[in-house]
Amino acid sequence: MTGINLARLLTAAAAFMATGAVAQTGSDFYRGKTMTLLIGSGEGGGFDASARLAAQFLPRFIPGNPTISVQNMPGASGLRVAEVIANVAPRDGLTIGMTQPQMALNKALDASLRFDPARYVWIGRVGSFTTYAVVAASAAVQSVEQARHAPLILSASGPTGPGAMLPQALNQMIGTQFTTIKGYKSAQDSGLAMDRGEVQGIGSASMEFVESKGWLEKGFARILFTIGFDRDPRVAYAPSTVELMQNDRDRAAMRLIVSASVIGRALIAPPDTPPERAAILRAAFDAMVRDPDVLAEAKKRGVEVEPVSGMDMQRTVSDILSVQPEVIERARAVTQIAP
Repeated sequence: MTGINLARLLTAAAAFMATGAVAQTGSDFYRGKTMTLLIGSGEGGGFDASARLAAQFLPRFIPGNPTISVQNMPGASGLRVAEVIANVAPRDGLTIGMTQPQMALNKALDASLRFDPARYVWIGRVGSFTTYAVVAASAAVQSVEQARHAPLILSASGPTGPGAMLPQALNQMIGTQFTTIKGYKSAQDSGLAMDRGEVQGIGSASMEFVESKGWLEKGFARILFTIGFDRDPRVAYAPSTVELMQNDRDRAAMRLIVSASVIGRALIAPPDTPPERAAILRAAFDAMVRDPDVLAEAKKRGVEVEPVSGMDMQRTVSDILSVQPEVIERARAVTQIAP
C-alpha cells in the first residue's frame, strides 16, 4: 500500500471514530459506495486470485451493489494487513482484508503482536490453505529423507511465513538441513528464483501456482512435502508435515504450526464492525460461494473453493488460540518465534 493510501485509511478511521457510524443498513448504506479489499500478498499466486474473485463477485450479493477496490499490500508475511485491519481501517464495513492465515499461529506464539485474530469479524473462507514445498528436478535432494543428509536451499517470503517456518521446524524436529532465503514477495517471485537457479526449491507454494507453472507434468519439479494434516491424493508420494513427526508432543505442535491450512483464504473485517453490516457481508459471502456462475468462474481461474462460513471461522480461530501452553512452547521453540 502506498503512503497516500495508508494516509487515506488513517483519515477515514479518525473521521469514523469521531463521528460514529451513520445509522444505515443494507442498500441504504452500501449503495454507491466503494469498498476496499486489502490483500496480504503481492500480485499472482493463490491468495491474490482468491481475493480478486471475491472482489469481483461479492458486490453482486451485497444489497446496494457497491464496488470493491483491490489493493495488494505485501509485507511481514501478511502481518502488515493484519495490523492495518486491526488498528487503522475504519470500522464501518467498507474495508475488508484477506491476510495470510498463519497470523493466528503467529499470535499464539507471540502475544505482543498488535492484533487479535479472535476479535476480527470473520466473513468467510473461500478455500483452504494446504500448501507444498517444491523442489526442482535438478536439485540433488529430492525427498525429505535425503534432506536429513544433505542441504537444500528454499525460497520464502518472511520469517513468520510457512515457507520459512516449516523448514525451520522440520530442521529442529526431524533433523533436516533446509536453508531458506527470505524476502520473496510473491509466489511469482519465488518461481522465478527457482527457474533462475537462485534457490533449489520453494518452501511453501499453492497447488494452483504449481499447476499454473506446469512443473509437475513437465517433470521440472516435484512436491517435497505437504504442509497440512494429511497427504494430498494428487501428490500422494509427498508426506504431510504432521505424519513426519515422531512423537505425540511434536504431532500436537505441528498441528498448531500448520493450522493455517484450516484457516485458509478467508475474508475478515475490522473488530467492532457494526453487527448489522457484518451480517450483510457474511450473508453475501455465503450466497457468493454457492452461486453456480461464481463456482464456474473459480474453476476457470483455477481457484479452489472450499467454503466455510464466517461464524464457523470465528469458532475455529478461537479454538486455535486456546491450545495448551506446552504445545505453544514446543511450537515456539521449533519455529524460533520469540514471545
